[in-house]
Amino acid sequence: MTNIILRFLWAIFIGSWLTPIWYFFGFIFTALIITAPIGIWFFDRIGYVFSLYEDPHKGKLTLSRTVGGLLWFYFFGWWLGFLVVALAEVCLGTIIGFPLGWWLINRLDKIVVLA
Repeated sequence: MTNIILRFLWAIFIGSWLTPIWYFFGFIFTALIITAPIGIWFFDRIGYVFSLYEDPHKGKLTLSRTVGGLLWFYFFGWWLGFLVVALAEVCLGTIIGFPLGWWLINRLDKIVVLA
């Protein structure tokens, strides 16, 4: 587990601008059917990119999880992800909303591809 002070500084100085770029690449890779597993991998790692957060309960990617995640992404996940990223960035811009923004970004993979 990474030190909380390091995670906080990473989230402020690097994660806040790198996460939307990471989300964009994950979106593009997932939208293209051939590279969809790469896109799901991007979304699976988005919490780590934002704040060096590693989910201890994260399971392995299986075929059924990948197919279910892709169906969710194509019907609901892509627009829900855009809304959550926008809301999280607004929250991260305020001191009082920073914990909520942090929580939203760390759960973004579950919202976008049910990972």
